[in-house]
Amino acid sequence: MSMRIAFAQLDPVVGAFEANVKKIKEAYKRACSKGARLLLTPELGVCGYPPHDLIERPEIFDRNEQAVNQLAAITKGQNCALAVGHVATNPGEEGKTAQNVVTLLENGKRVFRQAKTLLPTYDVFDEGRYFQPASNIGLWECDGRRIAIGICEDLWANDPTLGRRLYGNDPVDKYREHGAELILSLSASPYETGKLARREQLHSETAVSLGVPIIYVNQVGATDEILFDGASFAFNTKGELVGRLPFFKNSFAVVDVDFEKSPKQVTWESPGPEGREDAAPDELEILLRGLTTGIREYFSRTGFKSAVIGLSGGIDSAVVGVLAARALGPQNVLGVAMPSQYSSGHSLEDAEILARNLGIRFEVRPIKFLFSTASRELSERRSGGLAPIALENLQSRLRGMVLMTLANNDCALVLTTGNKSEVATGYCTLYGDMVGALAPIGDLFKTRVYSLAHHINKTMGNPIPDRCLTKPPSAELKPNQTDQDTLPPYEQLDPLLADYIENGTSIEELKSKYGNSIDQTDWVKNILTRIELNEYKRRQGAPVLKVSRKAFGIGRRIPIAKVWDQ
Repeated sequence: MSMRIAFAQLDPVVGAFEANVKKIKEAYKRACSKGARLLLTPELGVCGYPPHDLIERPEIFDRNEQAVNQLAAITKGQNCALAVGHVATNPGEEGKTAQNVVTLLENGKRVFRQAKTLLPTYDVFDEGRYFQPASNIGLWECDGRRIAIGICEDLWANDPTLGRRLYGNDPVDKYREHGAELILSLSASPYETGKLARREQLHSETAVSLGVPIIYVNQVGATDEILFDGASFAFNTKGELVGRLPFFKNSFAVVDVDFEKSPKQVTWESPGPEGREDAAPDELEILLRGLTTGIREYFSRTGFKSAVIGLSGGIDSAVVGVLAARALGPQNVLGVAMPSQYSSGHSLEDAEILARNLGIRFEVRPIKFLFSTASRELSERRSGGLAPIALENLQSRLRGMVLMTLANNDCALVLTTGNKSEVATGYCTLYGDMVGALAPIGDLFKTRVYSLAHHINKTMGNPIPDRCLTKPPSAELKPNQTDQDTLPPYEQLDPLLADYIENGTSIEELKSKYGNSIDQTDWVKNILTRIELNEYKRRQGAPVLKVSRKAFGIGRRIPIAKVWDQ
């Protein structure tokens, strides 16, 4: 006997119940037309993921309930069941009020309910704050077949990258004990660089361990800082990839599971017109798609259409300009060059070339007179005038003021252009180059920005001027300034930052590993001190699109007022 299962890789928006239900209905109609027995949709697809403290709103349960009722109604008289993820009331008398649930809808009725068992509370996750875990794990009996339905983390109990087992129980053990013949997973699994291989290995090993196929559907899109890459897949009983849906793209597929054959056969019968992407693209290409999606979704979901970017002629603003043009359309992006007394001629020229290559709007708004006037007024009655660092930051803040004023006038949002190396070390100006609504490359170290820029030029026809890639990086806030006047070379700095921020390497190990890599006394200690001292800046910065294991933002909670000796 063969069972046809459809899965829809969707982009639910948090709180947009009507729009989310419409997407699920459209996918269900498509599944029915393909003769599917079941349609699988992402985790919390009814309300969007993650809803965070919206779960504490009293309306949340009624809105989820009404949406599920609407979806149940469309299954009446159909042969295709529908698996939907939603927030539901905890039926128990103790614990949290809410549960993260998948409900099976069939012929107008709710025929199966399974709450999420494992509730992650690490990195960007805080599900233990809101949800009560499942008190039991059951299987859905469908046409005489026993089907296990997990919700994302339920299949991640043995993730080796976490360093230790986080949970006292593993739902997979229950699936084995109950004799599951197929595992389905509804997920909202965030993207991060390199996660694909880990995600697929875990599910492949589970398929082999239980000797059953696994069908996994993941959310796409972005919610604030968090990117969802999709890349939904199916594995056969040998742990072999049967097929994978595209990254960062709404998609649909149908697979046939033949239970009579030994081992059970899984056939990728019908990918939608969106296609499939069995050979994963280069990681830089996935990153490019993810950052583009993050910008597009942020603007769409907040109701804005256009962006303003400060174009310095440097590599960071060039990359952000490309991302914005891809995400919003060139006509919706304004690049602004703001030269001062210290700006080089080639910086203005490179900014203009970039804008022309991208087809974005371009304006030159010099700040030299603003700076002269402001520095003169602020220096009055101060013996010796303003300190050099104050004068440098004044220029950055004047640029921030210009960008915010133009954005305010045009009902647009400012995109910041700072990278992770700068934000980590505080080599950025609060209320200056940090102003804006979103930090697209705030989780990319400087060397990674260069790698992405090279990939952009290779795949998009060289929109970034060559000089942006070759000239020494500089803030151009004083004569002949370069970043390396203040920071170590990025080739040495970035590995240290990655080990400390993302990999959790101890301070002593860092000193031993990097202490002699450059000829600067105590440079490791100095950099680590800068990281800790500048936490207050990061707390006030724009949201950062998360693409690494540990980004600045909701997944990294460090006290501002602390003593952390280096």
